[in-house]
Amino acid sequence: MTGSDLQAITTSRLLVRPPREADRGRFVELFCDEDFMVFYPGALTVREANDRFDHMVAVCQAVPFGKQPVVELSSGRVVGYTGVDYIDFEGKTWLEWGYRLVPECRGLGYATEASQALLARARQTYAGELLAIIAPENVASQNVCRKLGFTFWKQAPVEGEIRNLYTLLIGEPLGRSGKPGHGEGGG
Repeated sequence: MTGSDLQAITTSRLLVRPPREADRGRFVELFCDEDFMVFYPGALTVREANDRFDHMVAVCQAVPFGKQPVVELSSGRVVGYTGVDYIDFEGKTWLEWGYRLVPECRGLGYATEASQALLARARQTYAGELLAIIAPENVASQNVCRKLGFTFWKQAPVEGEIRNLYTLLIGEPLGRSGKPGHGEGGG
């Protein structure tokens, strides 16, 4: 058993686990696909997709609930990802929760199921505020976000595009003293 196998989370229909090098080809394919990358500025080039995969692996090594492959148990194929990445927004570094699925797996509850499972891990290892950034026209993703417990914060420009921002406080953030209290939030 590898370390990532020990970190895997299985739900009734899905496996959520840290990315491994064997996933590179699949993620490069997905990141280069316009349909998969809907609500993103566009599909990536092969080089950008490889860089994004490397970044995904690096974040997962630092954060136990970084963006991770979502594997459909019935087919054994990677159908998307869920988890966090870092984003700088309004002078603060946040952990931003995201999820993305192949078109044929949208609307099946996979994003909610996989995200709930990984959020359970986040609650075991992290206390603070998570951010979710969603295109206003992406109603389905906003519904998932609310099911996960995120609440609408505000609408604001993110990388030049107006986005709906949602937050979720998990655990009790540590204050400047290192003790639970009213602390910084974010990542």
